[in-house]
Amino acid sequence: MSKESTDWTDAIAASAGVHSEYRSIVTLTHPQAVKALEFWNARPTDGIIIGRDVPSRAIASLLSYVIIHEPINGGSDLKVRLAGASIRKRFGRDVTGETMSQMFQTPDFPDRRKSVLTAIETGAPQFAFCLVTNGSLVILHTELVIMPVLAHDHVTKWGLTVASFFN
Repeated sequence: MSKESTDWTDAIAASAGVHSEYRSIVTLTHPQAVKALEFWNARPTDGIIIGRDVPSRAIASLLSYVIIHEPINGGSDLKVRLAGASIRKRFGRDVTGETMSQMFQTPDFPDRRKSVLTAIETGAPQFAFCLVTNGSLVILHTELVIMPVLAHDHVTKWGLTVASFFN
């Protein structure tokens, strides 16, 4: 997606009254987000490894809400390696193979990318809050748990996000 089309999409959303807020948080409130953090806290000493720990029974109820991101182009973007069924429903399509910059327009993209990269770089989970509104109407309210994970090769660092949607 070109910068010009991104600006155009942002202008359409703004003119329609759509507002998006994305920010880091310290405390989780959604029960599913808390469960994702419990999964993180119970991880093996060598970390969470895709193919061994995900998928697994311990995270089975959360798999529909998972997005796995792979840093690309030196971390300037993230590629979706896997998107669960609820994520596909949220976007209205399968976003597997898309980049984060395609999925999220400005101003959210840099903050979302930073959350995933910070989790990967620090080895600690990150928490975020997302709210999309149109005037007083809440369109989407989400809590995110972003965890560092290892790819199938046990070396390459990826990010795993569990999106917990409020009704």
